[in-house]
Amino acid sequence: MNKATKVRKKSRIERILITVYVCIICIVSYIACYFAYEQRQGELLSTLNMTLLRAATEYENLTQNFWSIYIPIFEQDTEDNYALQRYFVGTDDLTPMDKYELVSLMRKMSTRDNRVQWLALYSDKRDVNYIYYTGQNTLQVMESDFPYLTDLQNKKESMEIYEEKSFSTNFGNYTGIAIAGGTPYRTGGSLLVGIDISTLENICSRNNDFEALQFDIVENGKVLYTSGETAYVPAELPALGESAILRDGTNQRYVQRDSSDNHVASIYYSVDWSELSRRSHRYTPLILGIVALLVVLSAFLYAALLRMLYREVDVIRDGLATIGQNNLDYRIQGVFRQNGFQEIANSINAMTQSLQENVQRAYEYELKQKDAEMQELQAKFNPHFLYNSLDMFRARCYQNGDEETADLIAQTAAIFRGFIGSRTFVPLREELAFSKRYLTLFRARYGEIVQILYDIDFAVLEYGVVRNIFQPLIENYFVHGIDTTRDDNYIRFRGQIRDEKTILITVEDNGAGMETEKLDELNKRLHEPITTEKESYGLKNLHQRLRLFYGEPCGLTMCSREDGGLCIELVIGRVHYDPKTEGPVESELHQ
Repeated sequence: MNKATKVRKKSRIERILITVYVCIICIVSYIACYFAYEQRQGELLSTLNMTLLRAATEYENLTQNFWSIYIPIFEQDTEDNYALQRYFVGTDDLTPMDKYELVSLMRKMSTRDNRVQWLALYSDKRDVNYIYYTGQNTLQVMESDFPYLTDLQNKKESMEIYEEKSFSTNFGNYTGIAIAGGTPYRTGGSLLVGIDISTLENICSRNNDFEALQFDIVENGKVLYTSGETAYVPAELPALGESAILRDGTNQRYVQRDSSDNHVASIYYSVDWSELSRRSHRYTPLILGIVALLVVLSAFLYAALLRMLYREVDVIRDGLATIGQNNLDYRIQGVFRQNGFQEIANSINAMTQSLQENVQRAYEYELKQKDAEMQELQAKFNPHFLYNSLDMFRARCYQNGDEETADLIAQTAAIFRGFIGSRTFVPLREELAFSKRYLTLFRARYGEIVQILYDIDFAVLEYGVVRNIFQPLIENYFVHGIDTTRDDNYIRFRGQIRDEKTILITVEDNGAGMETEKLDELNKRLHEPITTEKESYGLKNLHQRLRLFYGEPCGLTMCSREDGGLCIELVIGRVHYDPKTEGPVESELHQ
């Protein structure tokens, strides 16, 4: 490779690396700015939403406390009720006693909520109506310029809330909202309570560093309260608890509405979207500055590392080119400072050495392969030798008149053929037949002291099963369960359809049984890895073979019988045996 070609390749690599680096920096910067933006905006909105919740709660308290002031005076047959009744029903001028009783009532009502500034009594039957100012002991005449007089005259609902207004009297300056309640006397009269909303004002203005943020309370298109100079009333508000970005002329405003539906009024805040976005980008300049600094520093580091990298890459690349020309004697030499380059060179040298040795030993491998084939043929021959030997023993026993031993040898040969067969999945009929042959060997030893019972549904026999599932169960019984001192031992095989996907096979006996603690321990150990040779062919092996072949929930479970003995339950899948493939029907496996 000439020098010009190497330079062109280096330039191309540099462009690729720089492009990848810039892309990574841009992506990381965008992600960092995005998450910083989202986090900051979330903090701002969380603070505003908390303020909105407090404002809504305060407003709800104002309206709810009105009823605690209003309702008690009409609940009982009291002098206070009679005084109000005379005021709203009658038309005569008030006597000093009437005024005294009303003052006393107004004072009681105002003490129930310290936010009450004044109370007004309005009856359209009277030419003169009165106002009680908190802290005063007299009724004052309601002047014609009273700011809520028109609202009282036009009152239609049993309860109405009037917007925030300000007015001055000889007793002070008053600012707040007013709540009017009707009377139960079926007259054109109302009781009006003026409520101080300074607490609401403080909530809405506290920690508010936004320039264009305001809280509004609107009911039926009428502005009850606004923290700004002018209320913001969009044509359509978001749903309860929802937010939206609404266009306000040429600008956009973010609007969040309170989620409570306990009050008729709509309570919400709005903020200029551009200001919210600007404040959300608080950390963006800092992040971009840090990124820019990192880019500058990494550029210097990149240039230094690139020169060293190219030098060491050239050594490895030239070495590979030499080896690629079938020069297997060549080894890459040099001192590498880059992490991993020395390991790469050593690996290439080791690979070359191994390749060279493999080429040299190719003939030896070929001979070993032929030897392995001969061993495989010999392994196939050995079982036939054993079968022929067992047949010779069986014939000799028949010749000597020992038919019982001859039958046992025949059963042993059949069992041996079943053990070494190549199939792992057999028909259930075949597996049951194998178990009967295996049991014959044990019957020959134990005689009539044990009975073998079968209760298998015919429908179960239509399915296949993993091979050699009964052998470990039979061995377990004759090793641990049988009681040779009694003559009523039995082992019973049951089989039935469990559900649409599984079959239940149980093997139960009336043997010694097992303690509950030990039984629980053994069931737990079934799911643990096989660690000993004994476990490689016992119950644990059977459980894990079933679980591996069929999947969940198949497997083995042991339990005690109420009348003594042990019951082992096998859950297998409903999978048919395919005689063509001598295996399971694949479409049914692991359904």
